[in-house]
Amino acid sequence: MVVNPLIPSIYDVVFGCIWVAVVALTVVAFVSALRERRVTGIHFVLWALLIWFVPVLGPIAWFLRRPRGADVPAASRAASD
Repeated sequence: MVVNPLIPSIYDVVFGCIWVAVVALTVVAFVSALRERRVTGIHFVLWALLIWFVPVLGPIAWFLRRPRGADVPAASRAASD
């Protein structure tokens, strides 16, 4: 059987898709960290290093541990409305 070297094997396609997903996750996490106003100074630098140098775990950690919502409790927000 003759194998055409121009047609990628299924492994090439799968690993290419995984690579694109990891790069996209890393870029989205970094942009999210850039836009987060509550993370500044050394905390931002540490998050940025973690996101860039630990490609899968860094972005996942960012999305799980990033600051969310306002610091005001929900009960006091509802009372002010």
